[in-house]
Amino acid sequence: MKVETLLVENDKIIGVRTSSGEDIHSDVVISNIGARETLKTLLPEGFGPEDWISEIQALPPSIAHFSLFLGFEGDVKEAGATRTNHWFYPQGEVDAIWAEAPEGNPPGFFVSFASLKDPSHDPGPKQKYAGEMVVWADWNSVARWADLPSNERGAEYKAFKQQIEDKMFALFKKNFPDLADLVVLRELSTPLATAAITGHYEGRFYGLDGTPERVMSNALQAKTPIEGLYLSGQDVVSQGIQGALWGGILAAASVDPRVFKQLRR
Repeated sequence: MKVETLLVENDKIIGVRTSSGEDIHSDVVISNIGARETLKTLLPEGFGPEDWISEIQALPPSIAHFSLFLGFEGDVKEAGATRTNHWFYPQGEVDAIWAEAPEGNPPGFFVSFASLKDPSHDPGPKQKYAGEMVVWADWNSVARWADLPSNERGAEYKAFKQQIEDKMFALFKKNFPDLADLVVLRELSTPLATAAITGHYEGRFYGLDGTPERVMSNALQAKTPIEGLYLSGQDVVSQGIQGALWGGILAAASVDPRVFKQLRR
């Protein structure tokens, strides 16, 4: 069930309204969808301090990405898979993105084997495992299809995705030749899918960009200037999993300071 909007009364948040029309009332609402997304999709128009809203809206978003999900059958450990996250920067540019996709090749990529990190994973008699390859990209590469339903993007988009998938897998095969032979499933995800599934602005799954302005922004606090509204997630502290973790802790502690006492135990 999706939250459609925040409910307001007497200059404070009193709950949320869902996509089914149900109103859920609460003295505290914690938004974990990102600071920009909270303002853009949940906050009623014209509500909230203009300076706070403007400061957040002025912060640039982070990068987007392509993900190539891989399914394996066979002894992936023998073929070279590990629990390690693998980062590749063939040209030595750690902050470069594939801005002209599908032209050229990705300047860097990330490979991880999720199944090997899951102690409960049972590969079964066929030794089935999952992995993922990620390439940093720009929203502009898919923007022309953004306003079309996923089933109406046509042959051009299908061909675009195939080009991206082929180039990514060629790089995977070059660096993991034995593992490439065990691949039985390939599925590409574009920034359009990230935007649709997670709600991130332009599929930029790291939220706001990690600029000095973002780090120093007083607008990015767990407790917002709107009574009853709190922000959680990576926009509150820093990008990534650890930032999201601490964003959640700070949001909880902002609602109830006793959380910090529990952490000290």
